[in-house]
Amino acid sequence: MRFRFAPGLSAVVVSIVMVGTSLAGEPVKSGQQVGDPVSPFDVEAITGPQKGSTLCYR
Repeated sequence: MRFRFAPGLSAVVVSIVMVGTSLAGEPVKSGQQVGDPVSPFDVEAITGPQKGSTLCYR
């Protein structure tokens, strides 16, 4: 009987810990933020007169 409650109890403990850490942490930020400068990057032209050459976008 004691071992039947072990998986359920461990699931409850893990859930409490996960909720606690998610509430205590800072909000997650992903990717470029509004107003951040964009660094230049290179792309390869696949159409047009510059097809096959590398272009720098700024």
